[in-house]
Amino acid sequence: MSTKLFGTDGIRAKAGEFPLNAQTLRAIGRAIGEKVAGKILVGQDTRMSSPWIFEHLKAGIAMTGSTIEDAGVIPTPGVALLTKTGDYAGGVMISASHNPYEDNGIKVFASDGTKVNDAVEAEIEARIHQYAGSLEQVVDPVPDQSISARNTTGFIDRYEQLLLSHFRKGSWLTGMRLVVDCANGATSVVAPELLRRLGAEVVVTNASPNGTNINAGCGAVHLDSLIALMKTNSADFGVAFDGDADRSLFVSRSGRLLDGDAVLLMMARRLKKSGKLNPAVVIGTLMTNFSLERMLREEGIALTRVAVGDRYIFEEMTRSGAELGGEPSGHVIFSDFRLSGDGLLTTLKVAEAIVSDHASFDDLTHDWVQAPQLLKNVRVKQKVPLETLPAIQATMTEVEHELQGTGRLVVRYSGTEPLLRVMIESDNADKNERLMNRLLETIRKHLG
Repeated sequence: MSTKLFGTDGIRAKAGEFPLNAQTLRAIGRAIGEKVAGKILVGQDTRMSSPWIFEHLKAGIAMTGSTIEDAGVIPTPGVALLTKTGDYAGGVMISASHNPYEDNGIKVFASDGTKVNDAVEAEIEARIHQYAGSLEQVVDPVPDQSISARNTTGFIDRYEQLLLSHFRKGSWLTGMRLVVDCANGATSVVAPELLRRLGAEVVVTNASPNGTNINAGCGAVHLDSLIALMKTNSADFGVAFDGDADRSLFVSRSGRLLDGDAVLLMMARRLKKSGKLNPAVVIGTLMTNFSLERMLREEGIALTRVAVGDRYIFEEMTRSGAELGGEPSGHVIFSDFRLSGDGLLTTLKVAEAIVSDHASFDDLTHDWVQAPQLLKNVRVKQKVPLETLPAIQATMTEVEHELQGTGRLVVRYSGTEPLLRVMIESDNADKNERLMNRLLETIRKHLG
């Protein structure tokens, strides 16, 4: 049986190791080139391995009739948006998003800027295996590279213009002070420059990528850095992006952490008040906090849950006509472009809400209180189907029975890492801890 390459968000692995070793990368490029069949826009983040991966993909694509345009270092949503609005048959982003620098990945976009569906992934994957053969044991050294987020290709300018086309003209952020954590990633130049051009005073941190410091103790996956900086800087809010900027998390002036669920609540209320939330539904995921579901329901807004991943949120938004969707991790999708999550677009939307409502971020989210939620990750050697493990199933049933009516249990494998994610949510933090310990004991005993 062939190794499955595509996960929740493209192909992801340690750079230099299968399937991100040199020969397989060329096979990936060839398979994408043949399937996309046309001009392909390729962007990358600030990992040391990204230029090396780009060259091997380029060599593979060159074996087909397809051609590429190099967008340079650019946020993932920039590739999606430019692919959609430009004359491209498809797009590719070289990034492992929030993972550490040793990892990297390949995300593939269709001509409309959406991530390719499961059927297309399966076709590309079959061709990769056909061209690459069996290379699981091959490891290639990744050369040291000097990395800069500075981009002179012109694609960043086009991306900014598209974003700003959905906001009023002028320096409408004048008087606003922001703290911005760029995660030493793809927004290290574009986010501070764009926000300053709109008139904001910007305090910037973690915007000096060197190839190995992307997401390292900073950004959306390590918020301690932003929280500490907000304590010493009086600002309207702080924002932290992840390495490829498809998500953003926020800290208010008072120091409150405001995740994707808090943003969804604020935006859903604004859209409903203006008569633009039609239908009255927000798309969330299995990980969406129960408090959001309850608070939206009280305002006559339904929450539809889908599998984790902004691709699935987008698909349900398209199917249902929903104007808004997202997940707690900070992926938020607006109807403006109906594509993937975009951390910079979300930041502009938050700032716009604060400016137009003459209210602080704290004011706009004053009643937001998360239901106590406990999330644990268990590292696994193999993703054994849980339905084949009776003891784990039995304990899960017991936990679900105890949570009935007051909370939820979600147990799922990560789509991008060798992890089993266990989430328990209820009206009582002590209950969460007790049930989690019981379930984890069973999982470790029977799964390893």
